[in-house]
Amino acid sequence: MVRRIGIGMFYHESHSFVPYKTGIPQFENYGYFEGRELVQEFRNTKTELGGFIDVLERYNDIEIVPLLCAAAIPSGIVTASAYSQIENQMLTILQQEKALDGLLLALHGAMVVEGLQDPEEQYMNKIRNIVGNIPMVITLDMHANIKESYLDLANAVIGYKTYPHIDMYETGEIAANALIKLLSGQQFKVNMKKLSLMPPSINMRTSEGPMHKLIETSKILESEEGIFNITILGGFPYADVAHVGAGIIVTGTEEGIIKQALENLTNLYMDVKEEFLVTLPTTKEAISQAFQLLGDKPVALVDVSDNPLSCGSADTTELMREVLALNIKDCLIGGIYDVESIEKCKEAGIGSKVQLQLGGKVNPQYGLPIDVIADVIAISDGVFNNSGPYQKNYRMDLKNAVYIKCEDVEVLLIGTPMSANDPEMFRHIGIEPKDKKLLVLKAKNHFRAAFEPIVGDIIYVDALGAASNYLRNFPYKNVPTSIWPLNKQDY
Repeated sequence: MVRRIGIGMFYHESHSFVPYKTGIPQFENYGYFEGRELVQEFRNTKTELGGFIDVLERYNDIEIVPLLCAAAIPSGIVTASAYSQIENQMLTILQQEKALDGLLLALHGAMVVEGLQDPEEQYMNKIRNIVGNIPMVITLDMHANIKESYLDLANAVIGYKTYPHIDMYETGEIAANALIKLLSGQQFKVNMKKLSLMPPSINMRTSEGPMHKLIETSKILESEEGIFNITILGGFPYADVAHVGAGIIVTGTEEGIIKQALENLTNLYMDVKEEFLVTLPTTKEAISQAFQLLGDKPVALVDVSDNPLSCGSADTTELMREVLALNIKDCLIGGIYDVESIEKCKEAGIGSKVQLQLGGKVNPQYGLPIDVIADVIAISDGVFNNSGPYQKNYRMDLKNAVYIKCEDVEVLLIGTPMSANDPEMFRHIGIEPKDKKLLVLKAKNHFRAAFEPIVGDIIYVDALGAASNYLRNFPYKNVPTSIWPLNKQDY
């Protein structure tokens, strides 16, 4: 008997405090695929869907039923109309399909929609009403904000174990294998502990620090008989929702062992919480530090408050203005989201000089545009494939890119906000980042996966931006005032 397994994705990390919203064009620009197109796009990619596909294709008695993928770069909250269109499309597909025997869904867990604080819960609820009581397994980003009610809708919940998220594929594999177990009659018990913690993500890397301690402890506990998977969630603090914040999910077969693991990890989370709080240098302090550290490998100045994968606009100008004024040779800034400047450069052509107003167009409150005279060095369509390890082989589309020089400083302009997480963003247009002395990147932690081997020192900068590390900068309305660190007197 052939078992029909549906696979799909609905993925967005939503920032409640930026003035722009996420509509259908943003999903279409990044990842909006239906049916067989979904398999063609994600096969051989290091993503959750890539993991689903590879595991399921190992079984001769399984038919993959590709449903719908809708994914967009993190940005403002999703419009009600965009969410409604995607939800209705998914439900229509499911209603038209023959009955499924199982379902794998890749979700983010930190989506917010106009008028709806927990759209992923609603999405799963409506899907469950159509597919009935079949095994359903979901994957989550480490920065998901979820409630215990998810456990009533999914038979297993599997989250990333790495940040940078280089285990998307492995997470998909684990989820698919969990579904196979459920199809063969295995029953899981899934317990969750929601914590009143909203840690900033700057010190949430899993190679060191507090999240490293939590993940390594979870791996030890996972080796015990009776536990299948442990997911540690850090939450996404820029989503103004009541269920924001950290959580722990344990999936297994032995209730007593599961509860003990939850208790151990809860105690550890509370013990290490203060380690998530760090103080970052100001723009001037960071630049001064960088000059002292210049050497054989590039120093990376990382503009974390304008990181697009934390919903920054990639066009704030505070750090860029200081660097341009110093006219540092062998310095590269990128990527800067600026469609207007791209169009002027394309009109002028390669080899031309052009007068531009760089950046500062989306969020001028974080810095006004900068007047420059630039040489147009190269122009591209902005399409490249990641070299990895983060989302290796996945096709990226910058919606045009232009390589310019402002006196001695090189700048990459891009046509859609995208974090500088892979060197191919620069290499595809003829820039080799490892040959520079100073890299000024719109990024946070994901860039480390590909850039750490080619850079020297890394300095995070506390410039102005929508993804500020200091959470008191945001006017929360729905987040409980009792949550840590907002409840700290000295924060």
